[in-house]
Amino acid sequence: MAIQKDGPNGPVIGKFGVHYGYMLNGQNIIRGPRRPNSKKPSPAMLLNREKMKVANAFTRMLIPIFRYGYKNLAPKGSRVGAVQQAQAQVFKECIEINEEGRPYVNPEKILVFRGDLPPLHTCSVERRGDLLHFQWTPPSGLLGASYKINILLHEETYNADLKIGVAEVNAGKCEVPMIGMTKGPLHVYVGIIEGYTGQMSDSVYLGIVE
Repeated sequence: MAIQKDGPNGPVIGKFGVHYGYMLNGQNIIRGPRRPNSKKPSPAMLLNREKMKVANAFTRMLIPIFRYGYKNLAPKGSRVGAVQQAQAQVFKECIEINEEGRPYVNPEKILVFRGDLPPLHTCSVERRGDLLHFQWTPPSGLLGASYKINILLHEETYNADLKIGVAEVNAGKCEVPMIGMTKGPLHVYVGIIEGYTGQMSDSVYLGIVE
């Protein structure tokens, strides 16, 4: 139902008959019903839709991770939220096409943490039984006790384990138990967080651990 505001000369807001009224940039816009698109989608449009489905499905499985990892890019009151920013990163930067012409998410390009601190590019990981051994060279300028390591373990089945502040950056190494993870391959990501301000670095992909 439409509502006419401010008397007979005021704007009309809402639906009346088959028409719609709304405000846009201070002007009262009246439009008719949308005409259905009778054109068949092009191959490029179909591929783009498939890419969006893949990006949405991947993001949906890791919503709690992205809410944490992107929170500094989307402070309270932001027009675009943390999960939406993560979804955009996945769609724009991480979708590739396989040999069969189907889109998929390349885990090497995913950024699960985002921030302005220097990324931990010197880190490596090795599995030792049910433990993951991490070793890195601490970046200069991040040697204080408040700089710590964040780790994400992510299975192909979307089971994920987020470990926050597991070790100080200046320690140069740490071991993490694989509690709750299966024996399957794990995608491993690492990042830095500053304990007082919550500042983070972009994540670094360390590869797959069998």
